[in-house]
Amino acid sequence: MSRRPLATLALAALLLAGCSRVTPENYERVEAGMSRGDVHAILGKPDEVSGGGLGGISVSTETWKGSKHVVSVSYGGDTVVIKHIDAVQP
Repeated sequence: MSRRPLATLALAALLLAGCSRVTPENYERVEAGMSRGDVHAILGKPDEVSGGGLGGISVSTETWKGSKHVVSVSYGGDTVVIKHIDAVQP
């Protein structure tokens, strides 16, 4: 492989790494009733996952941390029930 395609691939990887999916625009695309897979298609893999179950009901929260915003999505089973966005304080 020549150096030019390799340099182009490296530059593309750096640019994509700097592009956060954690934006107010993507947050607005997440809706109650959406599946976990649909949310992951919008926001990517979460940075944190927490949750548990009680009496056959499972509840979990996934959190995405961007450079400017933090998005949390809570699920009942695998369905969105609550979402929240916060601005990151400098």
